[in-house]
Amino acid sequence: MLLDETDDRFELRESTIPGAGRGVFAIKPLHDGDRLKVIGVFIKPNSVADDCSRYADEHKFRAGDKLLIPVGFGGMMNHSSTAPNMEKVLEEDELYLVATRDVNVGEELLWTYSDYARERFGLS
Repeated sequence: MLLDETDDRFELRESTIPGAGRGVFAIKPLHDGDRLKVIGVFIKPNSVADDCSRYADEHKFRAGDKLLIPVGFGGMMNHSSTAPNMEKVLEEDELYLVATRDVNVGEELLWTYSDYARERFGLS
């Protein structure tokens, strides 16, 4: 199976959040409800695959009773508890980050990490 990010609405740049590294930015306008499909590999929590992919722990998404190791833009989207413009939506076996409002060209895409992730990464 070959996985590759093909969504041309986004690019990676240095994040606007100090210390966050790179982030995902809109290079085309997004409208409220527009989606980014998070591509990657689903694995079982606490499995051998989970243990062998600890290097990706900070990027994994909880998706119902599975974890998703992202391999595209979804894994590079940063956290904001005060000004998120995206939210995580799980539909059957597909995970999306969905715009919660219109997003301008050049704007960084942000979502709010789960309580578990915020506690683990020391975020308020």
